[in-house]
Parts: sequence; C-alpha cells; structure tokens
Amino acid sequence: MPTSVALWCPAYPLPPARQSAALAAATAFVHGIAGELTVSAGNSPWLGDGAWAPAPQRRSAFRHVLGHDLLLAGRGGYGCLDLLDEVAGHSGPLPGLIGYSDLTVLHAAWAVRGGPETLYGFMPGVAHGDRALASAIALALGKEQHWDNTVLPEARVLRQGEARGPLFAGCLRVLAGLIGTKWMPDLRGRILAIEDIDERPYRIDRDLQQLHLAGCLAGVLAVVANAFPATLPEGYRGPSGADIVSAWAERLAVPAIMDLPFGHHADPLTLACGRATTLRAGQNTWSLEQAVR
Repeated sequence: MPTSVALWCPAYPLPPARQSAALAAATAFVHGIAGELTVSAGNSPWLGDGAWAPAPQRRSAFRHVLGHDLLLAGRGGYGCLDLLDEVAGHSGPLPGLIGYSDLTVLHAAWAVRGGPETLYGFMPGVAHGDRALASAIALALGKEQHWDNTVLPEARVLRQGEARGPLFAGCLRVLAGLIGTKWMPDLRGRILAIEDIDERPYRIDRDLQQLHLAGCLAGVLAVVANAFPATLPEGYRGPSGADIVSAWAERLAVPAIMDLPFGHHADPLTLACGRATTLRAGQNTWSLEQAVR
C-alpha cells in the first residue's frame, strides 16, 4: 500500500497566493516517496498575516488527519500548542510528521509519546529549494544522509569532538516554552539541533539558560545550530549568536557546529528526529551522518 500523506495546516493557514505552489511542492514530495496525497478539508480560511485559525477548527482537522500514515505541514506559525490535548487523547499509533518552527511542539509530543521518527524540515507552503525537498524524500524513504564541510562550507566547528546518538531538532524559543510541561522531551543521550530566526543573542542565551536551569540540557551529547539570523541594534558590540552557542558548548563540554542550514533558511536541510546520528567535529572539518532507518 502506498504511504498516505495528508497536507494540512496545524497553525497559520496558507495565504491564497501560496496555495498552488504549496500543492505542487507537496505533490513533488509525495511522488518522490511513491505515496498518495490528501489535502485536508480542514485547512483554515486565510484570516490575514499573523493570524492563527480558531483552535476548535484546527483540532477537528487534526483529528481527521491523524488517520493518515504521514502528516505534512503546509507551514508553521503559531498554534500547535492547541493540538496537544488531541495528541494525548489519541489512542492509536501516531503517524509520521514533517515540519519545523512551531511544529517543534508536535515533534516534542511525538518523542514524549514514543511515536515514530519525525522529520524536522521541508514545508511546501514555505520558501524552499531542491535541497529541502531532496533531503525530506531521502529521509522519508529511510535512506542514510551525510553532510560535511565539503558540501556545506558555510557551517563551522565551534567545539571539537565526536558524538553518537539519536537527534532531536527544534526551534529554540518554542522548545524552551515547553519547560515545566509534560511535553518537554528528554534530551539525555541525544544530539540537540537548535535553530531560530529574529532572536538576538541575549534571547538565545536566555532560552539556553532556562533549559539548563530546568535540567533539560543534562546529558546532551552535542549541539548543532543554524545561523540564528537576526537584525542587531545599530552599534551593537556584544556577543554574537555564535559566541553564545560556543560558550554553551564549552559549558556543557560537548562538540558543536554552527551555521548548518536547517530550520528557518531559504533552502533548509531536513533532519530526522529520533534517527541514529553521528557528529564528528575536527579542527577544520566536520561531518553529520544520519543512519539508515
């Protein structure tokens, strides 16, 4: 039986201008895995920029798509927190899941519930390129993925070392918002991939401090970060995002790389959460490998 893929919007709906392109991208992904695409009838009406649809409507749509093999989020936004009660009350096995940004909430919930592997990346209703689609297809098919400094020269080593373990990827601000709830995943023994956008260095440090003080960073094996792109105040002379991540890698005594193009990026890599992963960080070289599923 082909994989049943549901295209749906858990948070913000798709703007009318993006809907045809999103459908084409979703169709390309589904063809790549030889699946069948269903477009959720519960996709919310467009309410304007920055507006999330009413929670009851999105909960109803979520209940319906949970019967598919794989959930493909059209886009992120804000609103996945409203769906957690549905995850808790779902008695059957959880489907696969693809998306990033606010979808961090659901990746965490899948990890807490012991759900299947999830993919942090490719969303058809958000700007992306060939890399995002290709990596999503490869990982969805269970294939091994390997990236290193020769294919992604923009990424750099912050702290040397080697780590092996399952990976968890998430948007840092969203992940920190789960502290103190039952949906905060256990990060011990995991490689932690964090990313965000429009967060100044002090905010990155604040969220990492909060995770640390809550005990959530204990046992993390390595840190992988995106570039944390943000506009800094004129005349700013404080630490950069890289300085913050580097300091935390030293504090945690774990290997770390920075500027990996995943999450909020024009063409983001897709990363498999829960997949066995190896990070090797040398003086001038690095590699990140995700094993065959």
